[in-house]
Amino acid sequence: MLSIKSLFTSSTPKLALFALVSLMLLPGCSTSPSGTNANKQTTTDPSLKGMDKDIVDLVSLNTKSVNNSTSISAGSTDNRNMYLEQASQRLADVPTSVLSQYQQAISQMKNQQWQAANSLFDKVIVAEPQLSGAYVNKAIIAINQQQLDQADTLLAKAIAVNNSNPYAHQIKANIARVQGQYAQAEQGYLTALTLWPQYPQAQLNLAILLELYRGKLLQARQYYLAYLANQPNDEQAKRWLAGVEIKIQRAGLTLPDNANGAG
Repeated sequence: MLSIKSLFTSSTPKLALFALVSLMLLPGCSTSPSGTNANKQTTTDPSLKGMDKDIVDLVSLNTKSVNNSTSISAGSTDNRNMYLEQASQRLADVPTSVLSQYQQAISQMKNQQWQAANSLFDKVIVAEPQLSGAYVNKAIIAINQQQLDQADTLLAKAIAVNNSNPYAHQIKANIARVQGQYAQAEQGYLTALTLWPQYPQAQLNLAILLELYRGKLLQARQYYLAYLANQPNDEQAKRWLAGVEIKIQRAGLTLPDNANGAG
């Protein structure tokens, strides 16, 4: 893999709720976080294909504007997911025929039948244009076809339809990071975490970004710890945490006394 760190956790594919995109995860790369070369990923970075692990459902939530504060606690114990907690009531208004098309499109995505899936999502959007998940899934397809500008446009549409979709913010932040827009990527991950404070991928991606590209070592450590609280068996993330702690000590900074890094 070309990147210093994979932005995605290692796991087997799984589904969350019905009408959700499958979680397809990439393994991490072999370079440790304490390495000296932090080469920027290119638009052909294979780690981008791991974005199709992000959950995308059919729900459009009419919630208040997202709070883009950067004061989110990495150690938050808030388990809410603003997007999914209203899923049942929102999906109740979606016709069965649209749900069926959506599910079929997901199956085609899992089989990498990109063109067929894309066509079905187009039909979903014509029928139910308020469903942000269809735009996000089309963006995932575009990413797999290395069409990042198109993917970014689709994600912007998804966010315009539903600003409370953490998965759209997460994937858009990944694209921004790959394109060297690090401040924008940081804000995107933080926004995703306002919507789902325990979003593991956003926690890990933000930790990597803060360490390698923003120079915020203490904050990076907090997000590694928050991620590991959710994914305690991720041995590679444990190595990355150890690496950032070495960097903190070499920089003459003081590690917090609290064991979990929260607060």
